[in-house]
Amino acid sequence: MADQDRGEVKPLSDVRREIDAIDAQMHDLLMERTELVRQVAEAKAQAASDAGEGSFIAFRPGREAEVLRALAARHEGPLPLAVVFRLWREIMSAKIRLQGPLRVEVFGGSDPLRLWDLARGYYGSFTPMNLREEAMDVLRRVSKERSVIGILPAPEPGSDAWWAMLGRGDTAPVRVVACLPFLTEPGMMPEAYAVAQADFEETGADTSLAVLSFSEAVSAGAVETLLEEAGLTGSVYLRTEQNGQYFALIGLTGFISAGDGRLETLYNRDGIDGVQLIGGHADPVRLAGCLEKGE
Repeated sequence: MADQDRGEVKPLSDVRREIDAIDAQMHDLLMERTELVRQVAEAKAQAASDAGEGSFIAFRPGREAEVLRALAARHEGPLPLAVVFRLWREIMSAKIRLQGPLRVEVFGGSDPLRLWDLARGYYGSFTPMNLREEAMDVLRRVSKERSVIGILPAPEPGSDAWWAMLGRGDTAPVRVVACLPFLTEPGMMPEAYAVAQADFEETGADTSLAVLSFSEAVSAGAVETLLEEAGLTGSVYLRTEQNGQYFALIGLTGFISAGDGRLETLYNRDGIDGVQLIGGHADPVRLAGCLEKGE
């Protein structure tokens, strides 16, 4: 009676045959997906040629974030979502390299192993990566090659204020395009930012980043009041001073484009010397209480 209550147990050999069949189907789908990626690369190359550009940027951070969010929305069962994300990041990074060159430059910062692991986990096991000692070295390399992604630590007091250099001088085409990690617990701030010559694209749940410059020190509260008066919602991440100029890194809620009239309103406020959009990122997937337990 007890055996009947538990139901009939499949022979192990039958279960393994089913697993083998699923593996073959997954492999077939990966090969089919690869062929579609080849078609995407051809379409991108044609579009770049029509636009008079010699090359195209293979990676699309916004599109990648949308794919991961869709997976999170449909995921169920005991397999940790973090494992699913890692699998798809490997697949997406491999497919990017099929379309064109890809290299990642990582700034060591105060915790080089942590940043290296974040970059490796997000951009794949076989993507070429280099560790650099200076943030400006990373920015210079990214500014010279469209196929390079830079990984820089999220700003914190006392750290290198690399963000204040974006949009100026040799780093003009470089912008923030993603944040790492992309699967976090609620309330956690990004540990690193990815910078590239790619566009920061709207995904429906985004944070835009801007740098405000001042000729004199301004409190975080005063800056946030200026944002509110301009019709913007955001907060001050960090402030710094360089050669008598004061800078504030601002996180703005939502996707903000360069033509947004609220930026002009903000720029015209007394005391603000400059407003520079430096990109932004798709907001990460929040998964409370599951990351460490693997539930």
